[in-house]
Amino acid sequence: MTGKRSAHERFPEVIGAAVRVFARDGYRSAHMSDVAREAGLSEAALYRYVDRKEDLFALAIRHALLLEPLPGEDDPVGEFPLSVPSLAEMIRQAHEFVAAEVPFGALAEALRTAAVTDPAAELEAILRELFTLEEQTAQAADMIERSARELPALADLLNSGLRRPVLDALASYLDSRAKTGALRAPPDTAATARLVLETLTWFARHRHDDPYGAAIPAALAQETAVDALLHALLPARFLTARDEHHDLGEGE
Repeated sequence: MTGKRSAHERFPEVIGAAVRVFARDGYRSAHMSDVAREAGLSEAALYRYVDRKEDLFALAIRHALLLEPLPGEDDPVGEFPLSVPSLAEMIRQAHEFVAAEVPFGALAEALRTAAVTDPAAELEAILRELFTLEEQTAQAADMIERSARELPALADLLNSGLRRPVLDALASYLDSRAKTGALRAPPDTAATARLVLETLTWFARHRHDDPYGAAIPAALAQETAVDALLHALLPARFLTARDEHHDLGEGE
């Protein structure tokens, strides 16, 4: 027989419910009663976790942005109701987190490397990592976008805090590789960086807002976006070598 679960055991579900409600309704329109219903709790039970909706919103954004993993059963977060930093403090921490982490992965490695032997593989790795990032932070981005008009500090976080560092790093990468001939020279690297990020964002996140786009499976969405961008950015000689390599791999 399973005993009644503790508040700490239910906490991840509460945060998950908050993320879904705030992503759907935005900060102003969401109510604590909506989150409680989504979590399968009474509103009074929800107030045992936090004192205010602002606290719950700050926690939801923090966890959805992967700034802090959700605790498990054996990792208590403290005494309830939680003492939560203000939303302004959470936004400041998010700015610092992104500034420290971006660029990351394949994009960071490419910016540290003056020359590349396989531009197609390098670019493909960068595109796939950015696609995955957009998928993983989709709910956080939805929460921020839905609430940005009501909370101007969130608009600044979204644009200058989250998007700008990625766009700047991507533009620097495109510019450096175009100068060596590893990538095609675009009319404008900043505009092309935005094209790349917006394409990945639509296929990773915004396709779910479109009835036809929502029918595209995740794996196919990634393949479609990555393939289109590779063909847009790579010189023909690197594309030919890549396509021949893939054809050989499929025939094995």
